[in-house]
Amino acid sequence: MLASVTFWGSTAVLGWVYVGYPALVAVLGRRRPIQLQPSLPSPILTVAIAAHDESAAIGDRIDDVLAQAADGARVGEILVGSDGSTDGTDAIVAARAAADPRIRLVALPRGGQTATQQVLLASATGDAVVLTDAETRFGTGCLAALGEALRDPRVGCATGRLEWRDESATVTSSQEGLYWRYERAIRGLESRAGLLTAVTGAVLAIRTSASRPVPPSASMDHLLPLYVREGGGLVLYVPEAVATDRPISGIREQFRNRTRTATRGIAANLSMAGRLAPWRRPGAALAIWSHKLLRWATPWFILLAGVAAWLLGGWYTAVPVAIGLGACAAVAGHLATGVGRRPPRIIGFARSFAVVNVAFGLAWLNVLFGRRIHSWHREEWDARARSPRGT
Repeated sequence: MLASVTFWGSTAVLGWVYVGYPALVAVLGRRRPIQLQPSLPSPILTVAIAAHDESAAIGDRIDDVLAQAADGARVGEILVGSDGSTDGTDAIVAARAAADPRIRLVALPRGGQTATQQVLLASATGDAVVLTDAETRFGTGCLAALGEALRDPRVGCATGRLEWRDESATVTSSQEGLYWRYERAIRGLESRAGLLTAVTGAVLAIRTSASRPVPPSASMDHLLPLYVREGGGLVLYVPEAVATDRPISGIREQFRNRTRTATRGIAANLSMAGRLAPWRRPGAALAIWSHKLLRWATPWFILLAGVAAWLLGGWYTAVPVAIGLGACAAVAGHLATGVGRRPPRIIGFARSFAVVNVAFGLAWLNVLFGRRIHSWHREEWDARARSPRGT
């Protein structure tokens, strides 16, 4: 009896996360879509760039932001928070600031991305702050589109569409791109239904009045939208606000990024679960459990379903057999990539799915045992270029 309940309960949760919830938000968005009601003037934007040892990219990044003014964005200032940089980043930004009063260097001791962004938010003078990274590049009209969304006083936070440059460079980046297309589709449905709580940290606009302090062990992109939803505001996904970033360089970076993101995300969403309880904010509660927490718990539900099916026997054994075949496909994909071959798409997907879910499982263990991740890591994309095989 217990094995049967465990199997069907786990299967039902997985079906809800990947089929039922997307279908529900699609229906809700069609029946009562959120319509923008712009009644405020275009906001003056502060663009905040947290950087650590980004001398090779920071000059071009500043130019990229300044170019947004030609597309109608009201860029009031560019703040560069140098998180303990030692490679000349500070000197480059200081020289640019001396020539343009809109640019300001905020030099800080090494404290991590969130701590740096916290100082930038406190220093901002604009109506809204756009948080972004040194390696990100804004597409034409990106900031203008984010500013247009914030003309609706109900909107406290807006996020754009992040795409990968040279997505097909490696098997890992190609599969990561597939994941992001799925993620963007879900966010679009949630935004249309007024349920969105997930944003992209590389292209995130927050109304200054809606900003609140975030613990250094958490991420801005996890907690800021939850604070907005707690206050009754809307979080919007703006597909016209396109930004690009370098792709994931390989399986090691994918694993580290997913583990870090999920560890912080699980802790952040659990910390807000009571304040966004169903009887207080039913839409936000539905989103954080269905889109985030239960999805991050996918590996545990797969494990429970597999063990329960094995104990039940009979036709149920097809489930652990299928899980085993998937694991074998993931190993085969990894081995093929390791010898310089690009495996078939389905094998590559199995590999990526396994890596991501192992990372999710580790993230839950990090949270359970109280391991916090304060620092931020930047993998060296050039390392892949020096390698004869991209992974």
